[in-house]
Amino acid sequence: MEKFIESFRNQLEDINIELSPDFDYVDSDFWDSLTAVTIQMMVEDEYGLKVDIQKISSFKSIKEFYQFIQDNK
Repeated sequence: MEKFIESFRNQLEDINIELSPDFDYVDSDFWDSLTAVTIQMMVEDEYGLKVDIQKISSFKSIKEFYQFIQDNK
């Protein structure tokens, strides 16, 4: 999960944001449609999984999103 969090952080405009597995990214100040598309592309490139933007925006934490990826790759 640490690698996923690091990859997630690297997609953000401010890579100094502190992220943890329980972080609710959807309700954060940085989350917008462009960020969602960037994360979507990262997941497709790194995990070979296509995830709908609405699905990415439905998770309550990075951990929940990561678990979804693990269960579906």
